[in-house]
Amino acid sequence: MLKKLVAFVFVMLLAMPALAEELNTKYFTVNVPEGWKVIMPPTENQGTTSAIFANSAGDASVTFVIGPNSGADTKTIADMFAKQFKAAKPPVEKNGQYTFTFAQQDITSQAYVASQGDVFMITVMAGDRKSASAFVKKHVKSADFPALLPK
Repeated sequence: MLKKLVAFVFVMLLAMPALAEELNTKYFTVNVPEGWKVIMPPTENQGTTSAIFANSAGDASVTFVIGPNSGADTKTIADMFAKQFKAAKPPVEKNGQYTFTFAQQDITSQAYVASQGDVFMITVMAGDRKSASAFVKKHVKSADFPALLPK
């Protein structure tokens, strides 16, 4: 009987999906699901934290960049990034965040710029926006900085 139980438990463990990789920063936590991979783990450099994730199909990616806003408001930061990325139209405000689209290497991307306290975050969803958006909504959480995540 014990052998059957051990065999059953072993088979059940094999049948369980692999645990998602969890990455933490002081701003957000990402549970990397099956079908997604870490291109660049959260990396801090001169007070700015960056991370890049992509789906295994290679048709969607999500980039996060968080840094001090140095007293600038969200609109000013969004305008600066829109100019840098050569967006065709200026950022649009929605739910206290700013968003704009731009093309890079023939890939359309959607950028979301948000601020909370003395930090800002730009989230860029490139390629399949539906897939990228679902990744962020389901697998990226922030207990202390929820206003930074795209709404």
